[in-house]
Amino acid sequence: MTINTDVLIVGGGIAGLSAAYHLEKMNCRDYIVAEKNSFMGGLCASVKKDGFTFDYSGHLLHLHSDYGKRLAFELLAGNLLELRRDTRIFSKGVYTKFPFQANTYGLPEEVVRECVDGYLKAYAENKTVPPDSPFEDWALSIFGPGICKHFMWPYNRKLWQVPLSELTADWCAPFVPRPKPEDVIAGSKPGSDKAFGYNASFYYPRKGGCQAICDALGKSVTNLKLSCELLELDLENRKAVFSRLGEVRFNKLINTMPLKKFVALLKNAETPVKEAGRKLKITSVYNLNLGVRRCSDGKHWVYFPEKEFPFYRAGLASNFSPEVAPPGASSFYIEVSRPQGEPLDMEQTQKEIIPALEKAGLMSAGDEVLSALWLPLPDAYVVYNADREPALKTITAYLEKRDCSSIGRYGAWKYSFMEEALLEGRASAEKFGGKL
Repeated sequence: MTINTDVLIVGGGIAGLSAAYHLEKMNCRDYIVAEKNSFMGGLCASVKKDGFTFDYSGHLLHLHSDYGKRLAFELLAGNLLELRRDTRIFSKGVYTKFPFQANTYGLPEEVVRECVDGYLKAYAENKTVPPDSPFEDWALSIFGPGICKHFMWPYNRKLWQVPLSELTADWCAPFVPRPKPEDVIAGSKPGSDKAFGYNASFYYPRKGGCQAICDALGKSVTNLKLSCELLELDLENRKAVFSRLGEVRFNKLINTMPLKKFVALLKNAETPVKEAGRKLKITSVYNLNLGVRRCSDGKHWVYFPEKEFPFYRAGLASNFSPEVAPPGASSFYIEVSRPQGEPLDMEQTQKEIIPALEKAGLMSAGDEVLSALWLPLPDAYVVYNADREPALKTITAYLEKRDCSSIGRYGAWKYSFMEEALLEGRASAEKFGGKL
């Protein structure tokens, strides 16, 4: 049996749900959202276990547009907390404030001096390095050798899992703050408390974890089909085949699944398009969620640049909202990255993670682990390299000619945050359904 629809939305994560939500707002109900999982939300979903609510990763709402704020408060009326970020770096055996480049106070004196002097020299030289240059060159020109040596290079090697000579810097704005010289100097002394970056404050649901955002969007979505994985796609003939759902014929398509996998499923696509898809790279993340019987301090998350720690970041979701953990307990998420598709020995890594958290003071030897849940993210961080932009141009041009938009962090193949996915969902709905 063949199903016909005007708009086919592939993926029921936050971008796909937003597109459907906004189509509903325009009274355009001739659409289908096909989600491969048995639940909506994609990587923004939450899992309940042993009284804890675990997110797939540290997902937060960073709201910068008027519409984004209005939409979030409409969706989560009475269920949204606003928090001021308390984020640290753990290195040289001490905690310093985020971002590293503006908060070296507390590190050994020789490290502080090396970082500040190197930054001031780099600032004075004022080298112009374009953002599509290798990250290691861009970071050195902006921050100097000290900051690069002690944080920028080791942390980003650990996160991206690619040589920094291959990683370009065009992902950095707005994610890497660039402080002024007076800020770097002030941050090398006690008393500095200036906030930097796009995420200096953020929002998080009071109840339900990140899933609450997806559920609020999904309440208005009438044509959501779960456990329907895309198996085959023919854009030339506007035909898709899904598990459980069968054949779907459509006029327009909104994709939110990882672009590399989406392109691999295309039938009859031009050879340059398929080759472009194969050039796209991504980093995988394995996220260990821990429920621990203890009350933590107020940190939201911590960056770990040093090799002795198997994870690049550890966060405390129970400090976003106490509702995600039982009374007297804390909820951790610990992120370990690997090159695309590389497996991780999760059992062995978990044995290494617990003592590492104890060494950093986030756990104590007597803390009882009440729950543990690994949530792997095979597609986590899109790798920005020399192949990415030309590959995207080739793929996007092909898709646009066939009334197909690819949106969201993975559909658009970029480093972004949830508000962008919400806004792109609205824009794609307006593109294919009319104006709100």
